[in-house]
Amino acid sequence: MRLRTTLRTAAAAAGALVLTLAGAVFTAAPASAVSAGFPYEVTRNAGTYLDVPGTAITFDAAAGERSFLWSRYFATEPVDRLAAGDNIGNTFAIRCANADGTPLPAGTEAGSYWAANLVPPGETSLTASLRWVFVAPADGSYTCTLSVVSYSSVIVNGRTVTMRVPAGAELARKAYPATARWTLLAGSGTTVARGTTATTLGYTYTPSASDTDFVVYQDAALSTCAAGSPICSGGTTAHTGTTAETWVEAQPRNPDGSLCGPALTGPVSRWNITDAKHHQTAANTLHLTRAQLGGCTQVRATLKVRNTDGNPVKIHDGHASGTVAATHGAGISYTA
Repeated sequence: MRLRTTLRTAAAAAGALVLTLAGAVFTAAPASAVSAGFPYEVTRNAGTYLDVPGTAITFDAAAGERSFLWSRYFATEPVDRLAAGDNIGNTFAIRCANADGTPLPAGTEAGSYWAANLVPPGETSLTASLRWVFVAPADGSYTCTLSVVSYSSVIVNGRTVTMRVPAGAELARKAYPATARWTLLAGSGTTVARGTTATTLGYTYTPSASDTDFVVYQDAALSTCAAGSPICSGGTTAHTGTTAETWVEAQPRNPDGSLCGPALTGPVSRWNITDAKHHQTAANTLHLTRAQLGGCTQVRATLKVRNTDGNPVKIHDGHASGTVAATHGAGISYTA
């Protein structure tokens, strides 16, 4: 099927969008920027996603075709200044559906999310780093968009809080032949105790033999286990959060699964997830060249999560409502 990407005229005139991930450069035509800030109301509890105007892209894809999607300049901020304690939970997402607006077939992964609390007055805005691979369930036409929802326990007794997505949010798409996607399935999550390291989100990726470079990314949805937390146990009042480190490890392998050379590791990212911050999506990227594989044809990619101090930290698994992935990864090969 011939690929067709439908974008607003302004987007076509904007030229190529470039995203750099640990030295890897991707190009794609972006969706049009939001023409004006998008204001919306914070709810007491997480409710229905709100689609950000101007960020939708529509395209044709053959069954099984993979599209790498990523966000740019996707942020949220309060319209009026918030005081200490006015913490706002925020979930940003890439979400896809059939082009006519109907949902994808039941059980089909439809997007991924990035989540964290805004903690004022030290934080005045949050910017999400969303990336995900859409796999077309059948030959057809599809629409993907950026969405957001904000929620807080401060919405009580008639109080209202207005947030806004500043102008300029973009969603971009590009298809690469040797792209793979994986998600930490429900029941596979774990809680990482202080002083220990978890190895999770494993997948064996085969980059294209004709490409010079490839990237592996592993994005983890993490939450600190505060004392009395309803989502994970082991937290005490002796700590006020979790300090964690995350990184990607790629073990080169032969097609029969045997080891092939030493493990390759990506940069270590450090996260301070306080009780007020509550949760944080930890994005991790490893860029490799074909030469670094030394003749090996595959890599076994894993995510490492080390709890360096504080309460236990939970690695979320499965999908949120709407079949939107929590902890997930992908491999993308290309020629630099």
